[in-house]
Amino acid sequence: MLAGALLIVALGALGWFQRGDRREFAFFKALAASDARQQRFRLWIVKAAIAFALPALVGLAWLGRLDAIALLPPEFDPLRAALPYLHHGTGSFLWGMVGGAAVGGVGVAVWAAVRRRQGRGMPGPIGDAAALMPRNRAEIGHAALLSITAGIAEELGFRLYLPLLVALVTGSAGLGFGVATVLFAAMHRYQGWAGILATGAIGVLLAAVYLMTGKLWVAMLLHILIDLNGLVLRPLLGGAGRVSASGASPS
Repeated sequence: MLAGALLIVALGALGWFQRGDRREFAFFKALAASDARQQRFRLWIVKAAIAFALPALVGLAWLGRLDAIALLPPEFDPLRAALPYLHHGTGSFLWGMVGGAAVGGVGVAVWAAVRRRQGRGMPGPIGDAAALMPRNRAEIGHAALLSITAGIAEELGFRLYLPLLVALVTGSAGLGFGVATVLFAAMHRYQGWAGILATGAIGVLLAAVYLMTGKLWVAMLLHILIDLNGLVLRPLLGGAGRVSASGASPS
């Protein structure tokens, strides 16, 4: 009963976050002033914390399951058993995986920067997300904070809390992760179908990493690295870091 009520509240929080998102993103794309863009970044940071992290923390506390943040819930065991499980003594492997993801992200960003310097243009992000790319140093700082907030809050919500609630209500961890992944992808509908599909694939990857390692922090870190690569590293290599909030670049 409690899990069902908390699931309704969690879905309501997601609905609040998504309400008018296409309209909001269209408004954001039309913004020219950096101050207004930074204000929107700050709004998204707060909304992500309220919609994803807050319900998860309060709900887990209410269920008496805050330990699930550090320990894989036993409700996920049937699904975990279907995947390779990286347990005990795999610290070096985990850091190697995280390091490999970071190096790969840097490599992609450097390749994109080289293309730009060669006059072939900077490859755009998947889906309709080009407007999110920071244009100056101040926006890069906001994008970095948004990346960290999203990585933590969204993993709490979509890789732990929602799957757990659905599993408690239905008895199926597979259904829990399936519903959470679909909702995670739908959260990015403002980016069009390409963005939805790409985000869905990332959601599947992060869920698999979480289940195989049993460590939510690994999924959080990978999520943060993915977002930092797109919203911070690539704009920096593209020259946005040399532009001040006023639009001037140092001579």
